[in-house]
Amino acid sequence: MLLKLSITALIGLLSSAVSFTNADCTYSGGNYYCAQTDAIIYSNVGLSATYQDVTKMDESSCVCTQAEFTASGSLAPFNEELSIHFRGPIELLQFGVYYPNGESKALKKRSEKQLVESCNEQGETVVSRHKHQHKRDVAVEYVQVTSTVYVDGSGQTVTAGSTNTIVGPAVPSSYNKVSTVLSSGAQAVETSASPSLAVSSKASSSSSSAAAASSSSSSSNTKGDWSRGSYFVPGSTTNCTFMNNQGGAAGSGVWSSCFGNSISFAASDGISGAASAQALGEVTVKSGNEFMIFSGEKCSGNNDDCGYYREGIPAYHGFGGDDKIFVFEFSMPSDASGSAYNQDMPAIWLLNAKIPRTLQYGDASCSCWKTGCGEMDLFEILTAGSDKLISHIHNGQDGGTQDYFDRPTDGTLKAAVIFNSSDKTIHIIEVDESFDEALSDDVVDQWLSKSGSSAALP
Repeated sequence: MLLKLSITALIGLLSSAVSFTNADCTYSGGNYYCAQTDAIIYSNVGLSATYQDVTKMDESSCVCTQAEFTASGSLAPFNEELSIHFRGPIELLQFGVYYPNGESKALKKRSEKQLVESCNEQGETVVSRHKHQHKRDVAVEYVQVTSTVYVDGSGQTVTAGSTNTIVGPAVPSSYNKVSTVLSSGAQAVETSASPSLAVSSKASSSSSSAAAASSSSSSSNTKGDWSRGSYFVPGSTTNCTFMNNQGGAAGSGVWSSCFGNSISFAASDGISGAASAQALGEVTVKSGNEFMIFSGEKCSGNNDDCGYYREGIPAYHGFGGDDKIFVFEFSMPSDASGSAYNQDMPAIWLLNAKIPRTLQYGDASCSCWKTGCGEMDLFEILTAGSDKLISHIHNGQDGGTQDYFDRPTDGTLKAAVIFNSSDKTIHIIEVDESFDEALSDDVVDQWLSKSGSSAALP
């Protein structure tokens, strides 16, 4: 049965939420931060959406051509191939990808003999890194299907319709956003307000029960053991390729006056380019440098199984599929001594793999990023020296949570990111377990249950 609330009841709920947030959330460096968490759930992921896909990059005219592409299916567009991106200061100690039911390939439905057991690393310095300087104007905990409410200082509200989105629309800085866990039939209410405070939905009394329902659904719908199809530890890789944006500088990739450096193989230092795939070494990649991981499976040809990609690049598949688990172990030590762009602002994020295969940084018409083909920030520092890692989604309906993971400056953080198509959720979870060749259902269910029962620590 759908939950129905009157405007009066909604205002009462908002009042309690506002009071909770005033005590719990702080504003620092242009961003709101609420409570430390060990798990974040994105619910109701998966929309049929059209974005602009690159179909040609013309070096003679410096013009990119795009065409409409429709992404659909469970967790779309995050069921498409993804590349994994890292920005220093960071030391990556482990990375792995798991698939259910013994599907241990880099991509589902790929031929076994196409897989290549080599992994590459990248570290890069880029002039314009606009995608990871997000300024959050809201504080939202997305745990289940939410209703979105905008409230002014006097408590006035205006009904705007129902919501049933991944994380809700982007919110102008003139609004304060409250996200409460109600039901898929709840109404959203909106009015303008001064940006004096942000409110976390953790105050909703229905949060725990909704999260528990999510946990039950997730656990009951996970079938079979999970097999590790890709794995990295320093100096050794299986079915992954490290890259960066040093194309044309060291024997791989290309450079042009139109589009600059393409992606390239990364050397073991995580910074230089390389002529062939290399495993990342036991190194700390400094501020201002980035590297990325693709699978070990080469694209079979331009405009073929990978779609269009820039001529002359080392083109590899990303990690696709409705159900998959990424695992990480990493450290993000302080690095305040330099003056690099994004100094002491480490991050780990996912991109639709089409983006770096065309142009990650540069003319917006030369990638599908601006039109919503998918970015998910898993762990991101928003201001230099911060110890709070935020998560955020971009795929045409930006949103996220202002609860945060604690940045591992001295030790390491182990985490799993679970894409669960059965209930359209993505879970980001701190974990303690080892990343063996296989994960049991019991372990995965435990992770899902943990994230479902509590999205944030008290």
